Amino acid sequence: MCETRYPTVIGTAVTSPTDERSVDELSADQIGADQLGADQLSELAKHVLTFEQDRARHDRTKEAEIRVEFEMSAARYYQVLNRVIDSPAALAYDPQLVSRLQRLRHARTSARATRSFVAPGAAPEGREEER
Repeated sequence: MCETRYPTVIGTAVTSPTDERSVDELSADQIGADQLGADQLSELAKHVLTFEQDRARHDRTKEAEIRVEFEMSAARYYQVLNRVIDSPAALAYDPQLVSRLQRLRHARTSARATRSFVAPGAAPEGREEER
């Protein structure tokens, strides 16, 4: 398995890459990340928020920077980011940024939910093609 320099995010708990314990064995302090203050935010979470603050656009150059900066794929980075912005500690750390990121995520999720999937060349349901 690939060794990374940042801890792994499991749910809202953050564990180090060498931590062999399962989620069930994690202490209540680690699982109760909802109750952490802004000063309790992990190094990785702070780094992710700082990175998002500096690079608001989503494009190929940002994905390349993610690979270099975090040594993880863009997909994994966005999984970590989504966990971080759900954390009350992150909201306490930078409320404006976290609120903006949550709002953008909600807009993307809503847009995805309203899409209709129609086979190419087929008429959408409820509509008859005019002849």
